[in-house]
Amino acid sequence: MDAGMFGYKPTIWYPKPGSKDIYKRLQQQCTNMQIPTLPSTPDSQSLRTALASSDVVLDAIFGFSFQPPVRAPFDAALPLIAQSGLPIVSVDIPSGWNVEQGNVDGVGLDPDVLVSLTAPKEGVRKFAGRHFLGGRFVPKSMEEKFQLNLPEYPGFAQIVELPRVKEPSDAQKL
Repeated sequence: MDAGMFGYKPTIWYPKPGSKDIYKRLQQQCTNMQIPTLPSTPDSQSLRTALASSDVVLDAIFGFSFQPPVRAPFDAALPLIAQSGLPIVSVDIPSGWNVEQGNVDGVGLDPDVLVSLTAPKEGVRKFAGRHFLGGRFVPKSMEEKFQLNLPEYPGFAQIVELPRVKEPSDAQKL
């Protein structure tokens, strides 16, 4: 789905293009949809410039398979994003966070909103921002097998907001 169809003007920061065919096809799809991709620069200047003219950051830099430490060029980019003052929406797990342990190194993004896919990840138990769960497609057998304890989705909703963590010692029940 193209965010441009909803009136947004997305820009992609993609400093290390993947060599797999799927990444090349996704990049071509963005080009076809006239979604600009920032040129990769060693000093992250293109990212800095884009942040200065943006309204929000959609953080989908790393996937849930991310393993610390954060390496270049991301080690310079995460502080730029964090210091931008822009609202941050992270997908599945905030970039820089360990999927099991959370932001243990203290270098990960601290988003305002988190959209977990399929099920919340163990590492976000203490996430205190707004937390949504998207993907009403997990079969009951899988939910039971992995003891996912997923919330009920109202009506035909495909996304549900999870309760907020009130105190750092409180943990979201996953």
